[in-house]
Amino acid sequence: MPTRIGSNQAATPPADANTEAATLAGSLPGGQTFRLTTESPEMRRVLEYACRVAATPYPVLIQGETGSGKEMIARGIHGTSGLAGPFVPVNCGAIPENLFEAELFGARRGAYTGLDADRPGLFRLADKGTLFLDEIAEMPASMQAKLLRVLQDGEVRPLGSSRPYRVQVRIVSATHKHLQQMVESGRFRMDLYFRISAAAIRVPPLRERIEDIPQLLRQAAHEAAQIQGATCTEIENDAMAWAISYHWPGNVRELMHAVATAMLKAGNRPLKRSDFPVTLSVGTTAPAEAQDSMLDLPFVEARARFERSYLRKLLKKTDGNLSRAARLAGLPRSTLRDQLRRHGLLSSSSTPRGRRSALRSDDKNRSQPEANSY
Repeated sequence: MPTRIGSNQAATPPADANTEAATLAGSLPGGQTFRLTTESPEMRRVLEYACRVAATPYPVLIQGETGSGKEMIARGIHGTSGLAGPFVPVNCGAIPENLFEAELFGARRGAYTGLDADRPGLFRLADKGTLFLDEIAEMPASMQAKLLRVLQDGEVRPLGSSRPYRVQVRIVSATHKHLQQMVESGRFRMDLYFRISAAAIRVPPLRERIEDIPQLLRQAAHEAAQIQGATCTEIENDAMAWAISYHWPGNVRELMHAVATAMLKAGNRPLKRSDFPVTLSVGTTAPAEAQDSMLDLPFVEARARFERSYLRKLLKKTDGNLSRAARLAGLPRSTLRDQLRRHGLLSSSSTPRGRRSALRSDDKNRSQPEANSY
C-alpha cells in the first residue's frame, strides 16, 4: 500500500558501488513492457538506487538533461514498486496556468465555462498508483502553494466542490533544470522542494555513460527495423566508432531519432556513418559546463573520464581501426584493446577495417529487444 502522498521521510542512501546490479522494469503507454539495463558503472548505481527507492513510499525527484531517460526511470520505479494503481504522467509545462488546478485536482460540472461534466483530476486518476509530474520546474508559483497543501493533507478538493477526496498517490517529479538553484533564487518554493525530493536521482547524460552507446544503437536499429519493415540491423565499424565519439547533446532521445533516420536512408543494408544526418557534427565538444564539472570530481574519476574522451576521439579519427589507433597513441595494439575494453568501448572482438562489424542483433525474429539500455 502506498503511504499518504507527500511523505517527507528520508530515503535509504545510495547502494554501494559493489552492490549487485539491479534492473528496473515497467510498461509504456501502448502496453509494451521494458527492462532498463546498463553497462555503465555510474548508471548501474542509479538503477540500483532506483530499485531500492521503488520499494519505499517516498516521493522521488529525478533530475537530468532533456532526453536522458527521466520518464523511463519514473516508469521503471512505478513498475517495480508493486503499486496497484496506474502510472499517470503530466507535463507541467504544457498546462495553461488557468487550467492547472482543474487538471490536477478535478472540477465539478459548471465550475467554469464550457465544463458540462465532472472532471476527476489527475490525482484521483492516479489513486493507489504514481503521479508523474514532468517538468515540475515549470509549475506556476500560484500552483506550487496549492500542490504543497495537497501533499501535506493527502486530499484534493475539486473546483466548485465542497467535498474533499482522500488520495493515496506516489509522487515522482522530474526536471531538466537546476531546481535547487531555483529555490535559492526564489523561483521555486523551498518547502515544496523538500517535500518532493525525499529521494533524489540524477540521471547522467549519455556522454557520461558511453558504455551504453553500442547497446542503445542495436536497440534503436532493432526498433526502427520493426517499424520500417527492414530485416538488416547490422552496424558498420565506422558508424559505431562515430556514435561513441559523438557527445549526443540530446541524449538517448537524439540517438533513437538519429538511428531511425539513418535506417530510412540505408534501406535494408548495414548502417554506415554516412547514413546519419550531416547535422550531427563529429567535432562538436561537450558543453562548457560539463567540462568545468570535471574540477568537482575526485582525481581518479576525472582521469577515467579524460581517458574515455581521449579513446573516443581516437576511434573517431581512425574510423575504428585498432592498428592505426594504436600507432597514433603510441601503444601496443593489445594494450589499446585492453584500455578500450576497460572503458566499455570495445563490445566485440576487433574486426578488420572494411569488413562488416560483428555488432548486430542477436535474433532478428524477436518481436522486441530483451532489455532497454538507458
